[in-house]
Amino acid sequence: MPASEKIASCWLRCRVDRGMFSDEVAVTYPAEGDAVRSVFVPRSETGQWPKDKSGRAVRVRLLRPEGENPVAVLPTDESTLVAVQERDIAEVS
Repeated sequence: MPASEKIASCWLRCRVDRGMFSDEVAVTYPAEGDAVRSVFVPRSETGQWPKDKSGRAVRVRLLRPEGENPVAVLPTDESTLVAVQERDIAEVS
């Protein structure tokens, strides 16, 4: 496996919908178009998309495999992985 640079925490633009319980939400990536992944995450891990305040986002850990697209580690019990696009990533400030 190629070496990866880890970024402690990033925002991933996504669609956020109600979850089954009051402390969770359903997160779907990407925010528009065909869903690649949809999972339940803690409500506390979501927020407003920081780049232009136009949507929602989930806090993720980001892996950048050498020569490949970035991979987000979603905040699920299983640490779900999803390949993401650079345009959907923002650093946490």
